[in-house]
Amino acid sequence: MTRKRRAERLRALAAHVLTAPVLLEGDAEQLLTVMRTGARSAGIPETDHASSTQPARVVVLAIQRDARRSSLVKAASMLRELDDHIAPDAVRIVVVQSRRTKLAPPKLQRLVAAEVLFHVALALSNVIPGQKERTLRQRIGLTTLDAAGFRILRFG
Repeated sequence: MTRKRRAERLRALAAHVLTAPVLLEGDAEQLLTVMRTGARSAGIPETDHASSTQPARVVVLAIQRDARRSSLVKAASMLRELDDHIAPDAVRIVVVQSRRTKLAPPKLQRLVAAEVLFHVALALSNVIPGQKERTLRQRIGLTTLDAAGFRILRFG
């Protein structure tokens, strides 16, 4: 994909995402801190469920995986709790972090952000035309995240 086409897709994605705040929630505190810092530095309006005035169009849950409970059940119950603060057509993305994972390297942070944006772009494919498949670079990044202990899922 050329830089011009990629920049057009990212502008269209940003225009759609910036219409309402992004809801960042979860129980993986380190990952949430990194995501909130990144959202603030990128100028993306983010909110939490307590101060939400309008429903969020994009919801990103950061969940710490534990051995006692399924990550999918945990994500579904958290999404049900936040249902009042989420628009009906919202994109719901869950980032599952294993206990052994540390999100210190900036490269890992960029890979998580890129994969979340890929899922948002796929969910908004009717709004934002573009590729439906991952490039080789994106597949390698996804494999790296998988090896580092991250799973990124899209609900709905």
